[in-house]
Amino acid sequence: MHEALTVERDGGIATFTITRPRVNALSLDLLESFAEELHRAADDPEIVVAVWRSGLPNIFSGGYDLADSGPSPAHHMPGERTVRVRNAQTALLDIPIPIVVAVNGPAVGLGLLMPALCDIVVAGRSARFGLPEVQIGAIGGAGHARRILPEPVLRYMMLTGRRVTPEYLQQCGAISLVVEDDQLEAETMAIAREIASYDPVVVRNNKISLEMLRGVDDVATVYAIEHKWGAAIRASRE
Repeated sequence: MHEALTVERDGGIATFTITRPRVNALSLDLLESFAEELHRAADDPEIVVAVWRSGLPNIFSGGYDLADSGPSPAHHMPGERTVRVRNAQTALLDIPIPIVVAVNGPAVGLGLLMPALCDIVVAGRSARFGLPEVQIGAIGGAGHARRILPEPVLRYMMLTGRRVTPEYLQQCGAISLVVEDDQLEAETMAIAREIASYDPVVVRNNKISLEMLRGVDDVATVYAIEHKWGAAIRASRE
C-alpha cells in the first residue's frame, strides 16, 4: 500500500484517507494503490460502503502530481503512463460498493474529477472546486466532469479555470450535501453508517444497476431493467 494511503475498517465501512503534504497531489503509484485497495475492500462481502477523505486539514487535493508526469506533446497519442492514470481513475466505476467523499478545502483538477466518479459528494463550506487545466496549457477532464456538471457549468469552469463554491455546485445538482466545515466528518460518517445498516446485497446491486442505467432515457426501459434486476436478487436468495 502507498505510504500516503491508510485504510480503516469499522463494521461495514472502509475509510480511505490520503495524507500527502503539501496538497495531496495524486501520483500514478498513489492512484493505482488507491484503486487496488478499493477493489480489495469491495471483495470483502462484509464491507458495504467506502468513505474517501483527506488527512490534511485545509485541502482535499491539488490534483495530479505534475512532477510525476513526463512530456506529452499535443500531437502524440497518450503514452503508457497516461493510460495507466486513466485506468486507475475509471477503476472507481467498477467498484460495486458506494463511495462517499468528504471534500474539505480546494479540490481541483483530478481532485475534482475523481470524486465525480464516486456516488455521494459531501463538501464543507470552505471547499473550492476547479478545473484549472487551461491555465497550465493542458486539456482534459470533460469526460469525468460531465457525470456531475451540467454543460454550461462545465464550459464555464473548463474555459476559465475559475474555482467555484460548493453552494454553486449544489444549486446545479452536482454535489449532494454542503455542511459546515466542523460537521463535515460527522455528516459524512452518518451517511456511511446509514448505508452500512442496509442489506449489503441490495446496496451493491443498487450501485451496479445505477451505473447500468446511466444514459438510458426511456422510462419504460429503466423500469423493465430494474424489475428484472430485483427479480434476480429475489431468485438468488430463494
